Amino acid sequence: MLRQIALLVYPARASKLNGVRAHWALFVPSSSAETKGTLIQVLGTPFTGYGLEFKRGYDLESVREKFQKHVLGDIEERWVADADGNGVDIQPRDEVEKWAKRIEVPGVHKEPLNPSSGRRCQEWTRDLVEVLVKRGILLESSVQVLDYAKSLEGVGA
Repeated sequence: MLRQIALLVYPARASKLNGVRAHWALFVPSSSAETKGTLIQVLGTPFTGYGLEFKRGYDLESVREKFQKHVLGDIEERWVADADGNGVDIQPRDEVEKWAKRIEVPGVHKEPLNPSSGRRCQEWTRDLVEVLVKRGILLESSVQVLDYAKSLEGVGA
């Protein structure tokens, strides 16, 4: 059985002039519900650095924030596990999460107000997707989806 992994993009709440960009996260649906699953993301700020988290029981239908969903592709069920319960976790439970844990999270930036400098959630997410492509978990076309999502940033704002 396959699961459809997606990039979720939460638009920036402030202008690019103050160093804020759209937030990126990966969503892995559970085997029983396409709209409920695990959100894989790094959260933080360029001022403080970021931390990796796995949000279990994440329900797309109850998210109040506006977001865009971009399908990255199908992955085999052997790479992902259903997470029991709800809440935030930092311990990986499947292969995709183990690869996420191996990628260095962005630290404090030298120029935190410059949205073009340093690594943030977008760069970390790209690193993860590229590792998943290299490992044969996702197809190369997943990277093109990231490029497309990036090209939409600021459109219609």
